[in-house]
Amino acid sequence: ERVLLSGHPWPVARVPGSISTVFQPKEILLELTQAWLGAVGGPAVQVANPHFMRIADWSDKLAVLHFSALDLSCPVPLARNLQVLDGEDLLGLAEERRLGDRAGLRRQRIGLMDHVLGLGPLPAALVGAAASLLALGPLLAHAARLPTEGARPVQWYACDIETGPYNFLYLKRQPKLRTTHVRVLLETAKTRGARPTLMAFATPWSLGELGPVLRAFAALPGAAEESGPLLQVFFFGTPEELWEALAERPQASFFGDNFRCPGIRFLFAPFAARDLLDLLATAAGSVESCYGGVLDALASAAQVPARLVLGPDGGFDAWRDGQAMASGIAWETIHAADTLAGRRLKSDRGQERQLLAALEVMTNGTGA
Repeated sequence: ERVLLSGHPWPVARVPGSISTVFQPKEILLELTQAWLGAVGGPAVQVANPHFMRIADWSDKLAVLHFSALDLSCPVPLARNLQVLDGEDLLGLAEERRLGDRAGLRRQRIGLMDHVLGLGPLPAALVGAAASLLALGPLLAHAARLPTEGARPVQWYACDIETGPYNFLYLKRQPKLRTTHVRVLLETAKTRGARPTLMAFATPWSLGELGPVLRAFAALPGAAEESGPLLQVFFFGTPEELWEALAERPQASFFGDNFRCPGIRFLFAPFAARDLLDLLATAAGSVESCYGGVLDALASAAQVPARLVLGPDGGFDAWRDGQAMASGIAWETIHAADTLAGRRLKSDRGQERQLLAALEVMTNGTGA
């Protein structure tokens, strides 16, 4: 009779006019689910934090859909609890298994769920619960119902980073950030081909896998020109979290480079879900880590012309118009203990030329 949608448990409640503000990638799915449920009618829908539910509201007539990170989910007693998993949740479960933590927080949470919904195949060894695929097509059909009044200016800056162990002075770790609305910033991406725009999602935990594509994009012809291609990296975190992620894995992310490319922009959360989905509808392609999943699943459902997924060892998978261009990720091993332990090391640079050719196809339609 009632459905409760739970996102990231921020201590401050949502305020009127900010319904479409998302701090984590999975909250885009929450917004789409809310729009879909509002269109089809049926049970009463509420967006709330189950951590603070009254005991009197616990009921077997309540369904709770958890879109928060698995370790932050709060299953509600009596209710039917469903957890939406993305690649970072699976990475967390794999890390607990690698460390031998059989009573890990994520393992405990998933054991309390009645059902699990995934964006792709869910390894039974990690999930161990009743699971099915989350169908994004019906949800995306209601993307236009998302409000636009929740949009707010975001902080961003053109990529100019000093990384690596030799940056002991922490140069360029506190750049001057610019602030503007996403829709103003991405005006040239309204129509495909006006200025080829690639869209990427990153979090502090998955930033390292994007290192090879950032290097390759900077080598594209015209990447440093005003009319050249753009790579918009939507970073779900703060500028401080970006610097911390770089400091934690300096070798794995940018290979210790003094890295500057004005065609790459980092934008910092929170974002408006409608802005992200509107950009996705006009983007030339999407780029994401294999430990993400939300952007690639949305891009596949929205039939974005080109998609690219980065693996943990420098390999990648790529698709153009539904046809595979590259299959370099060994998906059956991305959660293996030795693979996870190697994420702190430099990625294999042997596929950089192939990656550059794939990016040329994504941005120009032709490759080397």
